[in-house]
Amino acid sequence: MVDQYSRPMGGTGGQMLMNRRTFLAGTSGVALAALATGCQRSANADLRLAMVTNSVPAQLLRAFQQRSDQSGRVAVVPQESLLELYALLQRWQQPEGARLPPVADWVSLADYWLAPAIRQGLVQPVEVAALTHWDDLAAVWPDLVRRSADGTPSAAGNIWAVPYRWSHLVLLYDPARLPRDSAALTTWADLLRPELARRVILPDHPRLVLGLAQKALGHSANGEDPAAVAGLEPFLADLHQQVRVYDSSRYLESLIIGDATAVVGWSDDVLPMLRQYRNLAAAVPPEGTLLSAQLWVQPAIAPDSSTVGLDWLDFCLQDDFVAQLAIFGEGISPRLWGVEPGQLPEPLQQPAGVVLAPQVASQSEFLLPLNAETEARYTDLWQAMRSADLS
Repeated sequence: MVDQYSRPMGGTGGQMLMNRRTFLAGTSGVALAALATGCQRSANADLRLAMVTNSVPAQLLRAFQQRSDQSGRVAVVPQESLLELYALLQRWQQPEGARLPPVADWVSLADYWLAPAIRQGLVQPVEVAALTHWDDLAAVWPDLVRRSADGTPSAAGNIWAVPYRWSHLVLLYDPARLPRDSAALTTWADLLRPELARRVILPDHPRLVLGLAQKALGHSANGEDPAAVAGLEPFLADLHQQVRVYDSSRYLESLIIGDATAVVGWSDDVLPMLRQYRNLAAAVPPEGTLLSAQLWVQPAIAPDSSTVGLDWLDFCLQDDFVAQLAIFGEGISPRLWGVEPGQLPEPLQQPAGVVLAPQVASQSEFLLPLNAETEARYTDLWQAMRSADLS
């Protein structure tokens, strides 16, 4: 099984709409993608960062270089998607052949891919003792990246990554396309309302769809046997009848042009859309949502962390980075986990429907790795749902 769904990080407006790319790769591996050669001057840099274009705003890269003489020269190896970054990690492990960028000091990776990256030996543990702000992070973050050698969360495991931004799934919809006097959409179960029949777009990914369905029924999105969740199969059957299409690439465009009434998308996609299209509305279901984090990982074949490399990790956890990421990248730092909406940087306080309040955050989950037997159960349930005829 190859788990994939689109997940852009960075970019806004029209550019964002056109740059949907694959985000998740399953535990069985990822097909290698054609890769750009990246920054031509990266071989002469003191710090090389491989990341999706615009996932860290240029203003922050400049601020890091200007903060002290020790920062050195920073080069970015830009890729169009997180899938390409994962493939780059894989190709760096292979014998020399095709022309590749020099090995980066740090690579941006989606949290969902951390487990296969560890299992495949693509990354190495990170020494966080030297990071000034590591201990300022809420427990959810070290818990997410502390893994055993097989990639599963483990209290006795190593730290394998440093998170620098995160987002969450939200409902985005056009109230004008609902019947007059209709109540606002607020919960995952609202996707089953009759007026939304064949008017919903869901992510084309089993863990996300089955996960939000389990959250709707008050269960974990990481349960070992989803079929054992009372009411889940009829819920999925009803939900499937509501779906116009499962799509992870152009779902926002479909909503804007009126091909759908409601979509499920990521907060950092939705936030700029709400500012551009004031007619749209959004909600984070109070029963909890699904989370996604972007992490810095160190390639297995990279040299030991330099002072500049550790400075970069520390910089990504500092207050200035937190504030500027919100202003220039409309991104949320891990330092803001559990913060009350009114205490967030101003760019993240509105629209209120996108904000993840602490009480909802406590009910929300990252998608964690599954063993082969459990993964097969999710796959079977997903395939059974998708094979049902739409009437």
